[in-house]
Amino acid sequence: MAATGSPLEGNPELIDSWRAWLVAIGAGLATGVAFGTIYTFGAFIESMSQEFGTGQGGTSIMIGIATFLFFSTGIISGPLLHHVGPRPLLAVGGAMFVAGLIATSSVSQLWHAYLVYGIGCGLGSGLFVSPLFATAASWFLRHRAVSQGLVATGPGLGTMVLVPLAERMIEYLGWREAFRWLAVIGAVTVLVCLLLVRRTPIVATAHPREHVRRVVRTKAFWQLTIGSTLFAVPVIGSLAALIPFARSVGISSSAAALLVSIVGASSIFGRLLLTSFARALGSVRLLKISFALLPIAYVIWFFASDRYAQIVVFAVLLGVGYGGFVALQGDVTPHLFGVAGIGTVLGRLFFCYGIGSMIGPIVMLTLHERSGGTLLPIAVVTGAALAGVLFIWRLTHDPVPLEPLADTVARQSPQQLSPPSVWTLVPLGGSRVR
Repeated sequence: MAATGSPLEGNPELIDSWRAWLVAIGAGLATGVAFGTIYTFGAFIESMSQEFGTGQGGTSIMIGIATFLFFSTGIISGPLLHHVGPRPLLAVGGAMFVAGLIATSSVSQLWHAYLVYGIGCGLGSGLFVSPLFATAASWFLRHRAVSQGLVATGPGLGTMVLVPLAERMIEYLGWREAFRWLAVIGAVTVLVCLLLVRRTPIVATAHPREHVRRVVRTKAFWQLTIGSTLFAVPVIGSLAALIPFARSVGISSSAAALLVSIVGASSIFGRLLLTSFARALGSVRLLKISFALLPIAYVIWFFASDRYAQIVVFAVLLGVGYGGFVALQGDVTPHLFGVAGIGTVLGRLFFCYGIGSMIGPIVMLTLHERSGGTLLPIAVVTGAALAGVLFIWRLTHDPVPLEPLADTVARQSPQQLSPPSVWTLVPLGGSRVR
């Protein structure tokens, strides 16, 4: 990725440095407030449905639009990253994100929320989430898997903290005031992160567009994208539906919100645990394990009924699998395809994940409302989780062979290199990814 205009241009010795870790922390905080805020929707759905006189299915369209834009905007922001860097995207997207929350707090009709929450929160945060994952990945070579685990810890912390906080604010202040306080939290976090995030110091003379065209023609790319789409359907659907589903079987509001916090806490554990084994076991293998945890979790939820302890087990397994998926994608993708055009490649993966994210909440909440129970929607998303495992299971563990581009080279100091002695962008294995 070209770094034209960056003060760090021509300083590849900063790879894996203290500066790189600050970038990872900033990326984790920004993505954490974005993910955590989006995932508070389950706490809002009942209050908003009651005020606007809509069912859960109709209200779920709001989160469907927001999550689709949240993830799919990566297909736009990825290429923009190569031209403008991460900070302008974070500044513009962060401003849209905060404005969307404030506007949502004042809507008088639900369809207004479709627009302002979807465009503001979904599109706004989508402008910086995928680029920040890509930026953090490009700052590391030796410690990329661990750094991606750190970045991915942010969404887990955001979910763990903001969901019960939103539930409590809705209870005492009302849903409108809760959105305003989330806007304040978002604004402060974005300002802090703007001080930490910087463009990658890697200098490259690659042709990212041509490289990306070659990537999207590979079997591995489509295994990842289709698998990610199927993975998102149950995961994002459950994060939206878990609170209303739990309430429908007699679980209290606070206990229901705690379940989402458990998902967030478990995702942190999963991210740190699985990425710590990346060198020993291989990130591709661990990614497949993350996929395989989902159908096991949903079978447990299917038979749980109103037994809270079993639903907690489901939440733990869901969190570990989801956390591993988020953290390992940032290591597996550059390993398989290289870091040339990584923002665009990750953006396309996020786009496909966004399709599943839009489908999941609408399907689960609509089926719940029409069937009057939780079994049918859980069974449907269990099928999606199994299909995702089938797509990902035969993914190669080795870098995907792409026709090399003669001028695709990154300059790296000898002190930073572990064999081979030249770090090329196509392909690149940042850790022992098998």
